[in-house]
Amino acid sequence: MPLTQETPMDKEIEDLLQKVKEANRKPFWQSTPQEARSGPMLMALLFGEPPAVERDESFTIPSSQGFALPVRLYVPSAAPKGLIVYFHGGGWVIGTVAGYHPFTATLANRTGCAVLSVDYRLAPEHPFPLPVDDALAAIRWAASDAAAKAIGIAPRTLVAMGDSAGGNLATVASRIHNASGAGRKVDLQVLAYPVADHDFQTGSYAEFAEGNLLTRNDMKWFWGHYCSDESKRSHPDASPMRAQDLSASPEALIVTAGRDPLRDEGEAYGQRLQDAGVPTEVVRGEGLVHGFLAMIHYAPSAGRAFEKMVKAIERATSK
Repeated sequence: MPLTQETPMDKEIEDLLQKVKEANRKPFWQSTPQEARSGPMLMALLFGEPPAVERDESFTIPSSQGFALPVRLYVPSAAPKGLIVYFHGGGWVIGTVAGYHPFTATLANRTGCAVLSVDYRLAPEHPFPLPVDDALAAIRWAASDAAAKAIGIAPRTLVAMGDSAGGNLATVASRIHNASGAGRKVDLQVLAYPVADHDFQTGSYAEFAEGNLLTRNDMKWFWGHYCSDESKRSHPDASPMRAQDLSASPEALIVTAGRDPLRDEGEAYGQRLQDAGVPTEVVRGEGLVHGFLAMIHYAPSAGRAFEKMVKAIERATSK
């Protein structure tokens, strides 16, 4: 079912895994959220310097419970091709817009699209469904006249994009928005190694429980903070695999990592979208590990996976 890239693991990724092993860092699942947030993220360690973007600004948009949701808008030109709403990874517990700045600035320049990077509320202080509320608020803003005013032009194409937990929020929020009957729908979703379910017994969870940056115990820890009430994890807004009807979802590109506990659920979710009649492409990067978007300037295979995302966005914006 996935379009598989028969690519061995890059030496750079092998070296990275060895360095992580030798560093003997405290794993997420043995940390407090504050400890996890205090450590350097892969983006800071591997991505490199952020490129200049023609214009970027930070502001807030309204979300639930009166929350002023911080966002950062990147505008790469006077006439961007579209608008990408980006949700960062980090298991709903860690990660920030500032931390993802090198990537989102690069994304704007490479695609020619404006990018709205979203600082959604984090668990455990703000558990499910508050991050979903923020994601939906960002999508609704992006589909409104306010976005056109902020960008300086009405974007022709609206894309929801995210990695890991951010991919979860991107797909959930875009489905809810499109199903609401909104006049301006999300045209494309681009998901990198998304969290699609809360099932820790898949084949990839068994095969990659340890040793590839993200572990099964880490994911149990993230889910425990995001949705501590296990009975709520089957809600389709938490686990999109459990949605009865995915037909309102936008066209999708899902890129999984071959050596990732989340691989199988991401690919199974792609099959669910296809079964619902949603045009969906699933690409597996065989030699890749979770978090590879931080590695696009570090490991050649990660760069190639990112290029597939850029090409999908370019196709959507040229329609």
